[in-house]
Amino acid sequence: MEQSKIIIQYMPEITEDQLWDFYIRNDICEVGYGKETAVKPLKFPAYIVGAFYEDKLVGLIRAMFDGLSADIREFCLECELQGDNLKYNNGSVIEQDKYGIAGRMGNLLTEELRKLGNTFTVAYIVEGTEEDIYRSIGLKHNQGHAVYYRDERPYV
Repeated sequence: MEQSKIIIQYMPEITEDQLWDFYIRNDICEVGYGKETAVKPLKFPAYIVGAFYEDKLVGLIRAMFDGLSADIREFCLECELQGDNLKYNNGSVIEQDKYGIAGRMGNLLTEELRKLGNTFTVAYIVEGTEEDIYRSIGLKHNQGHAVYYRDERPYV
């Protein structure tokens, strides 16, 4: 894939087929999980930046935003565009940003959200792996905060 031909768009039209193909190609969800469930986020309001190679989705960052605070819910990059020797080899974990594509996507999203009044952004990351990419878009470790959650995803 020629990285110079990748187009990054704010609020692109992403089809269910493009998203499903990206997820399967990059081991982001299992085939058994079901396309109908996997593409649900496209049906709810979110702020999205997508990276495309020709008509193929190769990167995605998606945030929920309430006018002040943003929550990055998904940040994915085609494994082929991350680099070599990936530990997880899963597009939903950005281990490397060999061509700066994830950084460009993240910076575009945070700049657009800032224009809309965003003053606080949060993201859950894979500790020991994704710090560099999130720092590159201006986020930092929030010491002193604990995360509480309930996880009922069938594929975890």
